[in-house]
Amino acid sequence: MIHKRNRAATEDMTSSRWRHLPNLLSATRIALIPVIVWLSLIHEHMLALLVFATGALTDLLDGYLARRFGWQSHFGSLLDPIADRVFVLCLIPLLWYFDAIGTAYTVLVVVRYAIQLSALPVFILWLKIPFRVVPDWISRLAAVVVFAVLGMGFADLLAIELFDESSGAENTFEHTMDALTLIGCLLEIWIMLKFIPRYWQIIRGRHDTFE
Repeated sequence: MIHKRNRAATEDMTSSRWRHLPNLLSATRIALIPVIVWLSLIHEHMLALLVFATGALTDLLDGYLARRFGWQSHFGSLLDPIADRVFVLCLIPLLWYFDAIGTAYTVLVVVRYAIQLSALPVFILWLKIPFRVVPDWISRLAAVVVFAVLGMGFADLLAIELFDESSGAENTFEHTMDALTLIGCLLEIWIMLKFIPRYWQIIRGRHDTFE
């Protein structure tokens, strides 16, 4: 009886009209990119920061809701990391343009995310090799750092408008950003050193999971 109840509950969750909400949140993250870029270019940095925070919140919610209510799907497991990478790839050069993020970290993130995104059409459309994306703790930490750096970048642009140079706020942002980007650079290098061999292992059929 208990087994039947659990199975019925699982079927209810997977057939729920809300089961596509995690994928909708991931798609929303991509849709917010041009809004953030436009607001930044017209120097509406407060609004840009708020919209960015909304996009970052969707990254927290989509995975949580999918796990909490059993709304996971193969499509969603691919859409979520794609949305993350497109979101970051579009925004980090923008903040580099405004001199809010250093060049070294920007290059490492762009190169790593571009390589990872290139794997998707290769495996899905060309080689047709099944694979999974299951982030490990290092990848999750790197994602937290890159979103924190982006948030700090948008906050820095706002702080320049709100605070006088003599207030010391700019120095605080710079020191915090330097520490975050140093950690981020080390994480990006480590992930690329792991990702490239895994790329080859999946092609050879020796593994089926990207972390």
